[in-house]
Amino acid sequence: MSTLAYAAFTTNREVAQPGSSTTTSPPGVSTYVDALAALVPAEVLTLHALILSVTTKTADGTTQIVSAVTLSRAFYGLVVISIVLYVVPRLISAKWDRLDYLRVVIPPLAFLGWTMLQRATAFDAIFPNLREAPRTVLALFLGVLLGIVATALAYKADQKTVS
Repeated sequence: MSTLAYAAFTTNREVAQPGSSTTTSPPGVSTYVDALAALVPAEVLTLHALILSVTTKTADGTTQIVSAVTLSRAFYGLVVISIVLYVVPRLISAKWDRLDYLRVVIPPLAFLGWTMLQRATAFDAIFPNLREAPRTVLALFLGVLLGIVATALAYKADQKTVS
């Protein structure tokens, strides 16, 4: 999906009449769509894939990081971009509310989870010694937790009274 879509869904839900954004008012989709958009920060995942193409090399079926410093810096840059992609549309088109402080951390944490689940990613440049099992289990738990939180926050936006 998209962090930009996540911000747009939240804005549309908040300006709709309470309880109507899943049916008659925009965005007109289930709150689970918000969770999907929040959990798949497509913009940063795409940039990450492009960055991997110049910071890693594959030989004999093994991928190795060839520019760990660049990949490490890119990781932090992508985290910042995922935050900006949520904040800017919300500030332009809506009034920032206290729940946005929680919503804004979902895309960067989702990005973290995606990089934890894959191998030879920017996560490896940050935490090269974290073993596969704990890394995978942590990422899976993180994904479930973020999904629950994103869905609950979408429901709260749907119930918000227009002021």
